[in-house]
Amino acid sequence: MADRDEVQVARWSAIRERVGACLRELRVSAAATSQARLSGDLEDLGYHVTQSMISRYEQGVLDAPLTLERLVGWALCCASLSAPAFRELMELAGYYVPWSSEDLAHFDTMLRRYRALPLPDQIVLRRKLLWHVLGLRTADAPEHRMPLGSRR
Repeated sequence: MADRDEVQVARWSAIRERVGACLRELRVSAAATSQARLSGDLEDLGYHVTQSMISRYEQGVLDAPLTLERLVGWALCCASLSAPAFRELMELAGYYVPWSSEDLAHFDTMLRRYRALPLPDQIVLRRKLLWHVLGLRTADAPEHRMPLGSRR
């Protein structure tokens, strides 16, 4: 195994239990999203994360870390961007969140309100918001700086 891989494995091993606790806190804190619903919502975003995987991530027992996109998608699907656990999770992953807690609370409020719309509309909103939070743009959107910056 390369030195870099060993460092990454050691880092993940050191933080995975805390990451799992943050993921669980995101899921149960504000909207109390079930594991099944979260799995379905993540699937709608294009990420295959089974209910079993969600359980194992929350327990901190999976060996592979979640990608940044899946971490942010998890928080979006749970309407928990404003949860203190989201900032902690991003910090553990080595990223900072440039928005205020108030800004993130507005995103969460909007996400909860959109739960009343038909599922296709919810999916479109979550996808657009995911790319917005990650700072990526669609082909028809003007270029802008990436908001989730790496601290490394």
